[in-house]
Amino acid sequence: MSNTSRYLNLPTLTIQEGYGAGREIVIDSDGMIVGRDSDCDIVLDDRNVSRHHLRITGAPGNMAVEDLNSANGTFVNSSPIRKKQIKHLDVIQIGSVMMVFNDPDNSGFGSQSVVEEVKNENSGYTFEFLRQTVTNLEKNIAIVFKGKPEVIRDVIVCLFADGHLLIEDVPGVGKSILAQALAKSVQAQYRRIQFTPDMLPSDITGMNVYDEKNQTFKFLPGPIFGNVILADEINRTTPRTQSSLLECMSESVVTIDGKGHVLPKPFFVIATQNSEDYHGTYPLPEPQLDRFMMQIRIGYPKPEDERDILTSQTNSHPLSSISYVIKGSDVVHCQALVRTVRVSEQVKNYIIRIVNETRNHIALTNGCSPRASLALMHSAQSLAAYRGRSFVTPKDIRDILPAVFCHRLRLKLRYQAEWKSVGNVLNSIVESIKLENEETPG
Repeated sequence: MSNTSRYLNLPTLTIQEGYGAGREIVIDSDGMIVGRDSDCDIVLDDRNVSRHHLRITGAPGNMAVEDLNSANGTFVNSSPIRKKQIKHLDVIQIGSVMMVFNDPDNSGFGSQSVVEEVKNENSGYTFEFLRQTVTNLEKNIAIVFKGKPEVIRDVIVCLFADGHLLIEDVPGVGKSILAQALAKSVQAQYRRIQFTPDMLPSDITGMNVYDEKNQTFKFLPGPIFGNVILADEINRTTPRTQSSLLECMSESVVTIDGKGHVLPKPFFVIATQNSEDYHGTYPLPEPQLDRFMMQIRIGYPKPEDERDILTSQTNSHPLSSISYVIKGSDVVHCQALVRTVRVSEQVKNYIIRIVNETRNHIALTNGCSPRASLALMHSAQSLAAYRGRSFVTPKDIRDILPAVFCHRLRLKLRYQAEWKSVGNVLNSIVESIKLENEETPG
């Protein structure tokens, strides 16, 4: 019996492309070519797809994808590859096209296929490339958002850590402008969602609409299908609508009527919210807050910075003067680079000790979860890469700790007068943990 005949159904590719367009392609031959040229077996109409982008090789149960030296690269489950075996429900991205591999008859075990994942140092995507990307982003955003370099740093760190960012502050300090400046700096799809009390979940995720001509239901994606998403005033909508973001932010998938739709990478949500004591707000529940890797505040500008703001907007808004400086695929490559930053056992133990202290501290109602531990490690990896290093230090952990942990913890009511804020508790925890081999305690 041949290897192919054992399978009841041939593998397929579910292709998401364009606005609401989707199709399913049966992989019925070895060596199928995917690209933009008309002579390809699977033709994709996307400017970021090369003429001959990738090849699908192998037989059912042992299939692989091979990048054909494309301009923007091939990604499998958000990791850049040269050649890699694929299994059921793996997500392949080329350009802005998402393809889900379906091979339910393949268990994924026992394959002898040799795979070759891309090596960043051999592809031009190195830490020097990441550092140049950071510099380009910082300079471009600073043209619009003035006087807060530490805020710009935190936004870039969160983006390259493949997380999501929550900005809480008073109206008018530049929360939305910061998000728009980042969106214009990256050649990718930007979507803005203005949250209101009457908004429904389908207004964000999309819905299935009946097509009378073809007598079928067609999926119309909502504004969440983008690369940089500004969720403006997220706490002005109801908890029902807020919860529609949970699956999107944690799994990069939207499920409508039982069918999953994969979100493109990069996928970065910048949410803004007003303080809870403002009129007409619905506080974000703890599970929603936990989906944000970091939360920051902007604060008021210094007088000299505010003078620069007034001067820069005398005749026109500086947003109209900037354009993109990097491509969306560059962000995905940088995110892959960040994941290669080394985290020593000492640093991992340092994270675990801090997390365990939050779980046992008398002033906190709850401790940090394993998701918080992962968020701290990944954001520290991104901060280390931002600073030009290929390894994480304890200082990276301390510097990024407040932005990652403060919104995940709550003070007990009877201890609020003593500790003032969660930040004070974290400072005391950090001071109580001594590291033997660290030269500088700061």
